[in-house]
Amino acid sequence: MRNAEIDTDVLIVGAGPVGLFLANECARRGLRWRLIEARASQSQHSKALAVFPRTLEIFDMAGIVSPFLERANRVTSVTVMAHERRLAHMRFAPEESPYPFVAMVPQNVTEKLLAEELRRKGGDIEYETIFHSAEQFDDCVCVTADRKGDPIQLRASFVVGCDGPHSAVRHLLNIPFAGAEYKDSFALADVETNDALPADELQLCPSEFGPVAIFPMSATRRRIVASIDQAEGDVPSLELIRKILA
Repeated sequence: MRNAEIDTDVLIVGAGPVGLFLANECARRGLRWRLIEARASQSQHSKALAVFPRTLEIFDMAGIVSPFLERANRVTSVTVMAHERRLAHMRFAPEESPYPFVAMVPQNVTEKLLAEELRRKGGDIEYETIFHSAEQFDDCVCVTADRKGDPIQLRASFVVGCDGPHSAVRHLLNIPFAGAEYKDSFALADVETNDALPADELQLCPSEFGPVAIFPMSATRRRIVASIDQAEGDVPSLELIRKILA
C-alpha cells in the first residue's frame, strides 16, 4: 500500500532525452511520476545527432521506435577521404541488430517525439519549474522547488537527476563528473548542401589543418565539425565553413 503522504513515486528533474524517456517508461509501467524542467519549452537546437542500434533496440522494447525510424537518416558506412581521394571505407552493419545503421535524428526532434509519446500516454511536462534542494528521509525524499517563482514542496519515493552536466541533483549528492573540457577549439555548423555526397555515408577528412567530420542529416543537409585555430564567436560564419570544406 502506498504511503498516503507520498506525492509521487518518481520525481524526474530535467526534460531532455533521458528524462523524457524515463517518464515514458514510468507511464508505461503504471508508476506515479512528475517531470519538471527549468526551461520554458523543449530545446529548438539540434545538439546530439546520432542514435545507435542498441538505443533503437531499447526504443523498440519500449514501443516507441516507429517515429524515430520514420524521421531518421540512416548511415551505413564511414569513409575516410582527403583531397577527393578515398583512403578507407568501412561498413557499419552489425549483424546481431535488427537496426544495422546509425540513425541521424537531431536532439530537438528526439525530444519532440518523446514529448509527443508522453502526452499520448496522458502525461505532460512541468516547465519553468526549478529544482532547489532535497532531503532524504527513511520513507521519502522531500523536495523544494519553484514554479515561475512560486515555491513548491513535495514528497517522492525517488528523485532522479536528468538535468545535464551541471546537474543540481548530482551536486546535491556530491557525485563527481569525471572528465574535462577539450583545450582545442571546434566549429560546428548544420548547413544546407547539395547531394554530391552520399546521404548514407559519414565522411572523415584528415588534413594538415586538422580533422573535419561531415555527418549527413539528410540528402541535402550536413553537420560539419572541424578543429579550428581560434573561435570567431558563438556562431561560425558561412565563409569559415566554406573555407574548411575547401
